[in-house]
Amino acid sequence: MIFIVSVSFFALIASEVVLQAIVRYFRKDFQWLITEKDEYPEFDKDAFRKFIKSSYDKELGWVRKPNTNGIERGKYGNITYYIDEVGSRKNTITGETSIVTFGDSYTFCRQVEDSQTWQVYLSKELGGKVLNFGVGNYGADQALLYYQRQTTPITTKVVILGFVPETICRVQSYWKHYLEFGNIFAFKPMFTLENGKLAHHKNLIGNLGGLSDIDEAIKFAKNKDLFYKSKFRRFQFRFPYLLRYLLNFQRHSVLFYLLARKKIFSAFRIKNSNVENAPFSKIMLDNIKYSHDMYGSSYACNLLEKILVKFCDEAYRRGHKPLVLVMPQLIDIKII
Repeated sequence: MIFIVSVSFFALIASEVVLQAIVRYFRKDFQWLITEKDEYPEFDKDAFRKFIKSSYDKELGWVRKPNTNGIERGKYGNITYYIDEVGSRKNTITGETSIVTFGDSYTFCRQVEDSQTWQVYLSKELGGKVLNFGVGNYGADQALLYYQRQTTPITTKVVILGFVPETICRVQSYWKHYLEFGNIFAFKPMFTLENGKLAHHKNLIGNLGGLSDIDEAIKFAKNKDLFYKSKFRRFQFRFPYLLRYLLNFQRHSVLFYLLARKKIFSAFRIKNSNVENAPFSKIMLDNIKYSHDMYGSSYACNLLEKILVKFCDEAYRRGHKPLVLVMPQLIDIKII
């Protein structure tokens, strides 16, 4: 009996050691496997300085800054985008501006050239200029706040708030790292419902004095961001790793398989885009399913509704006609 117990004990220890090694090996190249180290992640000083210079906004979290440009990888190669002097994506169509758009990456139109955005095509149809203030990874809450502070042309008649269905999660996020593991620079403002009314919580690093302020912001985010417990802690590997693995057996097993397959293909220099993208595709699918489930939460739906109503109220106050545009991602459509 003692022998069996001893063997079982050492087998558990060995399994724990091996599992920790596997997690740390895959984690180096895959931010969606999180451990204790991700509670207070290390901020690369150079990367953070670059973020502050190119994207940081003390009110909104991040933004496309006026008179800047960038390069992103599109389906058929790199694309370059340009932001004009007012912060709108470049649109060479001339004429009176009657429509202004705010929203996320589906409004900004990532992965296509400036001349291929739906705002440009709409400009051609209308014979006037449509402005594009979309920002990648925005929630409807940030887009609303952007609209509230942004001066629009006096000729503006319609303002569009465009977003993907996943915004129901984004509007509840205070630090995106808890919702999208590894997105550590993305602190943002947030609304909550208090006595049925919207309460505005400012960006936790809105008065950033340096990296030394980050730890305090993280401590505060843990208490305010529901995804810290419901998602981040749920999927986080921490001692004992074996228990965390078993509690999320299906997710972790599939990810380990997909990551191992990717490593094997890479070792033998076999190029296969499906294999290379499979781990992230799994995460994307899980995230979209998670956001769909969130529409079953009365609190989440009420919060989003209040934000959209506030957008409409702001538009009417400024003499604009509001239009809410929901743009499903391909995965949304596939799993409906």
